[in-house]
Amino acid sequence: MIETDRPYFFLRPLLAADCGWVALDWHAGDPLTTKSIDLKRYFIESGAAPLASMLPLVTPIDPEYLEDNTFLDGFDNRQVVFVLPASCAEDEAVLDRCKEIHTKGKHIGLRLDRANLLHHVPLAAFDTLCLDAAFARQELSAADLTYAKDAGFRKIATPVNSHEMFGWLSGQGFDWYDSQFLTKRKHPSGVEPDMTRLKLLKLFNLVQQDADTREIEGIFREEPKLSYNLLRLVNSAAVGARSTISNFNQAIALLGRRQLQRWLQLLIYANNLSDGNAPNPLMQLAAARGRQMELLSAEIDPPPGLPELTDNAFMTGLFSLLDILINMPMSEILAELPLHSEVEDALSFPDDDGILGQLLSGVIAGESGDYAKAASIFSCLGISAAAHAKSQVAALYWACRINIENAG
Repeated sequence: MIETDRPYFFLRPLLAADCGWVALDWHAGDPLTTKSIDLKRYFIESGAAPLASMLPLVTPIDPEYLEDNTFLDGFDNRQVVFVLPASCAEDEAVLDRCKEIHTKGKHIGLRLDRANLLHHVPLAAFDTLCLDAAFARQELSAADLTYAKDAGFRKIATPVNSHEMFGWLSGQGFDWYDSQFLTKRKHPSGVEPDMTRLKLLKLFNLVQQDADTREIEGIFREEPKLSYNLLRLVNSAAVGARSTISNFNQAIALLGRRQLQRWLQLLIYANNLSDGNAPNPLMQLAAARGRQMELLSAEIDPPPGLPELTDNAFMTGLFSLLDILINMPMSEILAELPLHSEVEDALSFPDDDGILGQLLSGVIAGESGDYAKAASIFSCLGISAAAHAKSQVAALYWACRINIENAG
């Protein structure tokens, strides 16, 4: 039975100027009914502490939460940035409490909604400013932005709905950025599709389907870089081949299908496949979607005709951003990747009634800030707020670890 009194919470990546994940935006699905105990319970029961130690959670709170020492003490100083509404800047009692908490190392932010308020924000109380991106661009002068930078405020912009807006904000020295623009096509036309990555995904799908070795070899033969990486892997000390492996058949046999699948999965998320060493947060987002859908699907009884629900849920989330990543229409990508019909339907029409489409729609709604829609979808699917919380935290932590392990 779904616990209707438990609120759903949603986490979304915040980016640094180099587009690497740097923090997480943490919002309650229904902030008007959420209490401090709900945030604390979510944090504990979802196992969010390790994730928050890597990527601090930025969350709006009611000023009355500041009076609850048990609530404040439930978070390590580096794990959370508490953001107060703009009205708190004119409340002396709240400012005094913020100063007291700030001296103990807690990070306190202020939601700035008026330009004339900027110069009156006390540094002794706040170290972070959260601004609507459009407001910052339209209402703040160059002198205002210079002042905020020189004062030492960390500036967070949300929402950032276009690559052009992100470019402007980064040029103005903002520190953290909402990641919604990542799911917008940057080059809808005039840029060649990323065929190397498309072949890699096709190869991954063949391994998933336990295809004939000759089919798998065929993809490697078409792509020299993949071939080089495979042979380098199997001849490495980590694999431990007793003699030099020089052909694909031997390499595939030595690795085995499961290890080959894991290697391809990591390679999909590797930053240096086509863009040098630049971070690729879009692939991390796709990874998080896939893992979250996989975990959420375990809460659902598989419908007739959809075997291996968890595997298909993972593939749906993983492939849901391919049109952006590869710069091709989804219909053309799906023509190259023979998938289960419901996976294809979910990727083509996620708002339809299929289980995978509903899961994908719920995850996307949470990412885009439509929390009411997301909560409604998950509730109708029989996914509790607690199960959603654990799945979301685990998926984001997994996606973060991918880049850390690859960097090592």
